[in-house]
Amino acid sequence: MSKATQIELQGGYDTYLLTERFRTNLVGKIYLNDKFYLFSGMEVKAETGNYDNVSSTYRLGFVASAGYAISENFMIEIKRNVQLNNSRIGIFGEILIEMPVVYTI
Repeated sequence: MSKATQIELQGGYDTYLLTERFRTNLVGKIYLNDKFYLFSGMEVKAETGNYDNVSSTYRLGFVASAGYAISENFMIEIKRNVQLNNSRIGIFGEILIEMPVVYTI
């Protein structure tokens, strides 16, 4: 959008024992200087079951993050995802273990 503001769309596909998941997020980035930036937005994770006892569901989350561009091709980002809806998606395809607030580096 401008030199200091960016909109980003990401997607990812994961295969676990009981489920398959597609994750996508739409975030806006604001650069505070040449290297340091903040970004936030929404993330949706959709899950489909491989077995009859797992039904399709989705997880809606809010992403709040910060990043530092070490070079043009290498960045370090710290991201927090907070679940907004009452989803049954668990950890790593396991529906019995509740998904916590997720932090990633």
